[in-house]
Amino acid sequence: METLSTPLHSQKMTGTRLLRSSLYLLAIFLFCFSYWIHRSFGKPDLSQIVYHMNFGMELASSVDPGITWRFFRWCVLAPVICMTLLTYAGPRVRRGIVTAPERLRVVLARVHRWLPSLLVLSATTFWMCDVSAFKYVTADFGPDYFGANYVAPATVAMAAQKPKNLVLIYIESLEQGYANKAAFGHDLLAPLNALPGTSFPSYEQVPGTGWTIAALVATQCGVPLERVTIFDGNTQGQVINSFLKNAVCLTDLLAARGYRNVFMGGAATSFAGKDKFLSQHHYHEVYGREEWLKSGVQASDMNGWGLYDADLFSRARTKLRELSASKQKFNLTLLTVDTHEPEGHLSDSCARRGFAGFDGVISCTAAEVADFVRYARENGYLEDTNIVILGDHLSRKNPLTAQLEQLPARTIYNRFISGDRPLPNRGQLLHFDLMPTILEFAGYTVQGGRMGLGYSGFNQHDLAPPEKRMAEMDQNLLNRSDLYMALWEDQEADH
Repeated sequence: METLSTPLHSQKMTGTRLLRSSLYLLAIFLFCFSYWIHRSFGKPDLSQIVYHMNFGMELASSVDPGITWRFFRWCVLAPVICMTLLTYAGPRVRRGIVTAPERLRVVLARVHRWLPSLLVLSATTFWMCDVSAFKYVTADFGPDYFGANYVAPATVAMAAQKPKNLVLIYIESLEQGYANKAAFGHDLLAPLNALPGTSFPSYEQVPGTGWTIAALVATQCGVPLERVTIFDGNTQGQVINSFLKNAVCLTDLLAARGYRNVFMGGAATSFAGKDKFLSQHHYHEVYGREEWLKSGVQASDMNGWGLYDADLFSRARTKLRELSASKQKFNLTLLTVDTHEPEGHLSDSCARRGFAGFDGVISCTAAEVADFVRYARENGYLEDTNIVILGDHLSRKNPLTAQLEQLPARTIYNRFISGDRPLPNRGQLLHFDLMPTILEFAGYTVQGGRMGLGYSGFNQHDLAPPEKRMAEMDQNLLNRSDLYMALWEDQEADH
């Protein structure tokens, strides 16, 4: 029996050690992952994390390599190094225990037995609290805010007054607070603020809108970007084939009225399903990192995300000339990348102009946008074209975050530029309001001023947004909604 029990005992001990090592590694990874999220992006958003997990390796191939390297360093290398040190130190500690008093040896042995499980429990608890996982899970049982407040755009009557062409510029993570002279020493957005136009003082962010693709969806479709896939078996995988296929969005309405929709961005359009959203909502031309490389731009002339903002606006001038010459109504949508966290991307052209640091990236991008607007105005394009400039969402972790967090309120940059400069009907604007607001800014009347979850910020309408809608959205907007899920259903795949 002794000859049989020895191998079995050895196998049991090996299995126990393997389990403990795995638990140690898991705990270390969870702590390191949380640290990486905070260091790179600020406070984590579970909805954003879950959404991006749907794209797996497709995401890894289109993200800034700098972010990928930081993930590898903190979430792969760091746990492996820590685990190696523990593995090396463990036997040495145990050998030292042999000469220790019996009571101490027993205590240390018990600690070693239970410590891995306690570490995993602590790491998991910390991580779940950090990302508000409890609220995320219980969202299935809360009131259906979306179903109670959504107004289907297809059911809303629109009338053309004096329709204009539209240039819609999204600036990565641009906050109004960058203009605060007390916080930054001078107005980092001075070139933009010098442009004649109209702005809403409080363009604010609510759940489901706080990252780029979510901001595009929210401003153009009047809906948040919610979880629909990996934790929902009924819709798993449909995001790959159908991106809000049953929603009617801004560009769908414009296309139905003869507009040609063109998208030009610096980053890869494949990132986070952006290409699927654009192609399924009547963007007739789409340009991103893939297209710029095919056109002859060298990868060495790009930043980690793609085309620098200066190069993007250079190509946008050419496209603006082409679209204007065609005499067809158009919507030209631009999306920048230089101001992306965590450190931004300073182009050579910006450096030659004397800009430096992250505040220099902000100021240089502001100057590039302003130069583009001046070009449009000086060449007569603004006679039949209106321009909307928007930050896509609040900034996340960057070198200026500490100053931004000291401001009494954080709001997103916005500017509406046109010949007649319409007056806002209120001070506050949410992402969802942009859909009807842009349509009325472009020369259409929206019956009742409502589309999606939004209320138009222009013209006078009988119905104003409820005073407490932000508080209610913070609490219930991302609760499960059958009406919202129906917007994602791929009916062709179901048959």
